[in-house]
Amino acid sequence: MNSKDMIRKEIIAKRDSLTSQEISDKSKVIANKLISAYEYKYADNILIYASMRSEVITDGIIADALKSGKNVFCPKCTDIENGVMEFVRIDSPYDLKEGYYGIREPLYHENAEIFDKSKDMLKTLIVVPGVAFDRQGNRIGYKGGYYDRFLSKYPLIKTIALAFELQMVDRIPADAHDIPVLQVITESN
Repeated sequence: MNSKDMIRKEIIAKRDSLTSQEISDKSKVIANKLISAYEYKYADNILIYASMRSEVITDGIIADALKSGKNVFCPKCTDIENGVMEFVRIDSPYDLKEGYYGIREPLYHENAEIFDKSKDMLKTLIVVPGVAFDRQGNRIGYKGGYYDRFLSKYPLIKTIALAFELQMVDRIPADAHDIPVLQVITESN
């Protein structure tokens, strides 16, 4: 098992040990910090994952972004074999249904609006998921490389990750293809 796999396993176990009340309470603090952030306030486009299991809960952020009139896009795995995902616009949290690996994904239809390079990248924020992070923005994800591949095509998009403080580690071993996030928001920073 390499060091990334060891960190991933350790942090998921720590995160899974949180009670549902702790997850809820900490998630509210983190969500409020994101919603107050300049990058969020002035973004027209929010690309955000639908949280699962013991992740920071993103449902309230999605609801706030929709209520605020922002364009909200959620990830959909479109080519699992090659690790490709696209961000599909949603108009309601009810547009999300369980999909690949039990992840809530947008419904995909021929008229679905897909995020692409025609959007203003400077007014776009992507909320990046992950298992572990360091203070330099390096991250360990769930091992698929989906976000690194996506972000490599959109280098101007602002990136923020949401994490519980227990997901922060001193140093993440970064590979050449890994793309760090600009900021990690936790309940205590």
